[in-house]
Amino acid sequence: MTLFGVEEVLPCGNEAELVGTELREQAAKAADALAVTVGEDPQTLRRRLLKLVNLPRLSDADDHDLREVLRELRVCEQEGKGAYRPRLRRVTRVDRPGGIGRLPRPRSVKAASAPGMCALCGDGYSAGELIGRPPFTEDLPYIPMGWLCWHCLVQRRHQPRRRDVLLRTFHALFAGMEGVGLNGHECRVLLDWLTEEPALANSKPWTADPLENTLVRLRSSAADANPATWLSAQTAHTIVAVLQEAPASPVMTPEDGETLEALVQHLAEWETNPAGVRRAQYGTGWRYRQRVLQLTGHPTALSERGGPFHLFQCRVNPSGQLVETE
Repeated sequence: MTLFGVEEVLPCGNEAELVGTELREQAAKAADALAVTVGEDPQTLRRRLLKLVNLPRLSDADDHDLREVLRELRVCEQEGKGAYRPRLRRVTRVDRPGGIGRLPRPRSVKAASAPGMCALCGDGYSAGELIGRPPFTEDLPYIPMGWLCWHCLVQRRHQPRRRDVLLRTFHALFAGMEGVGLNGHECRVLLDWLTEEPALANSKPWTADPLENTLVRLRSSAADANPATWLSAQTAHTIVAVLQEAPASPVMTPEDGETLEALVQHLAEWETNPAGVRRAQYGTGWRYRQRVLQLTGHPTALSERGGPFHLFQCRVNPSGQLVETE
């Protein structure tokens, strides 16, 4: 018997194995059992949990939310009766950059209950580091992202890394968008990458689909801090092919390289369909691409995280000026 005496309902580290109804029932039972142990009304404790994930009803919580709730309950079990109130409290003040790098206000921000991995970039985070869930109001083909690291939640469009640009490209093409939208900061990152090695202009993909005009647009967007510059899907494919031929660079991190390699692989798989996905059943759009990703013979971090994810696009008024995000 542990301090809270709820082993029969609190999973011991198997949250990732639970899904759907089973996970939801487990969370409800665990909350009720903990309420009895700490002497708090069950409905009051449930309201604390709902405030933690910032949702009106438990039925609105998805598997990502429920797993984090279970982890918090396990920590409360370990730390004792005095721990549950401060732990079951989300962060309400989130400082976000303004301008073209501003992302929507997160739906929920909290200290991570345990070490984990960002649902977008795959970086690890430690217990106690701030993580969060972005708001989700999109329709299919987009699916909700899980808990994000602080960079992906707040900083990825203000201080983008090379792999952030690659992730935008991947999820835009995954969703079947006609192009990839980049803000001025992201255009600067891509411009520097494409011009870092002058020999890339003589590469086969660049020669077949010249990128000189694209460089002019990227340079202009970066200089003017444009909120949105759109590159066609064809141009995005060409850019990926060119970047694949770029030589090793000290600016290129291992994570950048892994993301690029995975992106190249999955673009090729969507084209060649090595798993033999039946187009009569899945069509040729995002459902087909999703199924090809699920059946890949060489899983990558991108295929394991799934998608497509909506990575947010700046809103502009009819004159092209930025509409500040709330």
